[in-house]
Amino acid sequence: MNQEIQEKKRKLEEKQLCLHCLGRQFAQLGHGLENYERGAIIENTEELSEDDFKKDNIPENLERGGSCEYCQDVFKQIEKYTQMVLNSFERYELETFLIGIRPPEKAIENEEKLWEEAGIQYTEPIKTELSRLIGKEIEEKTDLNVDFERADIMAVIDMREGKNRVELQVNSLLIYSQYNKYSREIPQTEWHCRKCRGRGCEKCDWTGKQYPTSVQEEIQQPFIEATNAVDVKFHGNGREDVDAKCMGRREFVLELREPLKRDIDLEELQETVNNQSDKVEIFETEFTHKDKIEEVKNTRTDKEYLAKVKTEKIIEKNQLEQLKQLETTIEQRTPERVSQRRADKIREREVYKIETEKTGDKTFNLTVKAEAGTYIKELIHGDNERTKPSVTQILETPCECEQLDITWVEKVGNQ
Repeated sequence: MNQEIQEKKRKLEEKQLCLHCLGRQFAQLGHGLENYERGAIIENTEELSEDDFKKDNIPENLERGGSCEYCQDVFKQIEKYTQMVLNSFERYELETFLIGIRPPEKAIENEEKLWEEAGIQYTEPIKTELSRLIGKEIEEKTDLNVDFERADIMAVIDMREGKNRVELQVNSLLIYSQYNKYSREIPQTEWHCRKCRGRGCEKCDWTGKQYPTSVQEEIQQPFIEATNAVDVKFHGNGREDVDAKCMGRREFVLELREPLKRDIDLEELQETVNNQSDKVEIFETEFTHKDKIEEVKNTRTDKEYLAKVKTEKIIEKNQLEQLKQLETTIEQRTPERVSQRRADKIREREVYKIETEKTGDKTFNLTVKAEAGTYIKELIHGDNERTKPSVTQILETPCECEQLDITWVEKVGNQ
């Protein structure tokens, strides 16, 4: 290995590299060193070996910087680029950041030629060194920290000719919570008017909406105002029908896009939502991360329902006991009411629990606990025998769901 290191040093000696570019060709050797420190060690060591890359061999009073044709003098401008990033951060409230680099085109070309001539072993790209040095400068000048996984903002410094700018990629602020829906007249998210598709018309009173409000709209406004977010997206763990109440605390993630402020009081905002709306209530509100979106959206969760059922014929209590037969695997062909937007196929679903309570000659309450994706209204009326078995089939009389409540929703974390 030491012979390889010495041979590489020999090939580079005639290149007139600055300390940064020289040291970067050996970036994987030594611990806790910057490349310009490696470069100084290389210049001051006649017979170079792996053991020479240590802090004791760094010359005194060594300063960062330097220039050569290979790097296009970018290391002399670290302070300038650092200040450009700090200026771009001024509008935003943040704790973590990440630096991205678009180096000068000529520097990339030079680097690739150098690798072809001297080899790529032990090296690191110029953009990696630049992002590290600028990141360290920002950490020293502020109380911000580099975060490679979930940074609040990524600042991309474009050093290419004619550019010389900072582009910000502002990561969304993600809020996890759970909601109850107490209205039978609102959807989960905003629906565009079916006639004008959101443009506004007489039918929708020029609002562009099918319904005046939604669960999302009832929740999001205080969060938008607190963060000055540009936009917001609602990610729910499934959704209930417009005419169904949800009392089971359905999980969701609120994605606030390009927020200026991140230091917000979630307890206070939860209270604000709950005081302002009689249609929804939220619980367990907390900050979360982007992985939670997919977890909440894609995890299938079981649910329990309470349905008020009306029958065409008078039903006796002992007949209701027959509905225990529904505690089985049922088959449901895609319901007629959603057939235009769902694939037409037969799905098997497990019904775990059936309980009944007679409330009148032709009415009863039905409690159902079932697998995710079970169509409860169709389980009751049978959907022209597209669902088998069904309440209608077992009781041998047409049955309709007059009212439906979701009383329990399995939580994603309990999977």
